[in-house]
Amino acid sequence: MSGSSHARTNSYRANSTTNGDTNPEQSRAQWSTQSFTAEEILQQFNLPQIVKCNQQAILVKRDLPLPINLAQPILLYEKKTIRKLLARNVVNDPVTQHYTENDETIVIPADYEGLFLRLQSRTAKDHTCHRTIESLAKHGVKAFLNLSKLTAFQVGRNHTTNDYIKTDYTPGNVFLIEKVFLGTARVKTESKVLHMKSNSIQQIQYLKCKDEKDTDILIPMSQPGEFIEALPSPLGNGRLSVNAESLIATQKFPIVVRFISGRNRPRLTSFSGLFTLLDSFEETTVFGCILDLHGFTMLEIPVSSPLTFQLALNTTDLYPHPVVKKALRLCDMKAHIFLRELKYKFKFAQRILQKSGRRMTPIDDENDPGDPPSAANSARFGVTTTYIYL
Repeated sequence: MSGSSHARTNSYRANSTTNGDTNPEQSRAQWSTQSFTAEEILQQFNLPQIVKCNQQAILVKRDLPLPINLAQPILLYEKKTIRKLLARNVVNDPVTQHYTENDETIVIPADYEGLFLRLQSRTAKDHTCHRTIESLAKHGVKAFLNLSKLTAFQVGRNHTTNDYIKTDYTPGNVFLIEKVFLGTARVKTESKVLHMKSNSIQQIQYLKCKDEKDTDILIPMSQPGEFIEALPSPLGNGRLSVNAESLIATQKFPIVVRFISGRNRPRLTSFSGLFTLLDSFEETTVFGCILDLHGFTMLEIPVSSPLTFQLALNTTDLYPHPVVKKALRLCDMKAHIFLRELKYKFKFAQRILQKSGRRMTPIDDENDPGDPPSAANSARFGVTTTYIYL
């Protein structure tokens, strides 16, 4: 699996109309004068609650805006505590043609139903790999991932003919090794003495494998390249694939894994299927849905987040509103699915507001403390970093 995939949104369109009011739920809500963190909301109120984020404290870089509209009211619906994997995205650098980690991170809940393949690499900078196909066979490797372009020959369905189709595989594919295969190939030779050309048949060793589409292929043993061994499951069940729960229970970090299967790809600018698992941790989050006439966007907010919210004092009175009703139905159907999915961790800075709630202006490029800000910049600008899951 290789290439890129543009970000996908967890949003759903609302098919309701109102009498010209572009934001009826906000105009009808009676907002509290006091602000609360997510943790304070859970401690003092029952869910669901309709809230409004104090977005004047949010600071984002001009070239990396918020991917969602936090100006809209949010329906906080359900909380969940679970252990997760923190992973960094690994992409193919178009200049060097080597894999490298970028700044994008995701979280993988322990109850995620997808599967991964563990690789014999601690990080994307780990260049310990096999340099030839023959080396894979000699070391008894069961499966591998190619870091460089690989040329193979597909075995035709009609085994009575010598029908082999030459196929090139881009980096990032996984192959299951079956056995060493002895074949023949016609090789053109030229006599320098007689100046004659002729064809000779030579025996060549191939490694017979299956690609990810379960197609039988033959790879010349002499083919050079960079190949990483795929490790067997740590559970000792004879399988190669492993789920998030098993990785949390048995794995030492960091380690590079390959995404094998799952419901949805995470919301990333580029997706190679490779991630560096950094650590595991337990976290409590609140699942919510942004109330917007143009579509609902689901998100998770960590309970530890410093973001603050105003509460709709008349939340129950807003339940009959068409947009709120649709959002409640959506949350009822989708919350348990969303909470179990891979999610993009979007990081941003937040200004620590004074109790007066004085509005702060965005940081200029010249004085941008960066993401995340250093300890010195955090103290200087009065900012902290936080994140949401999308």
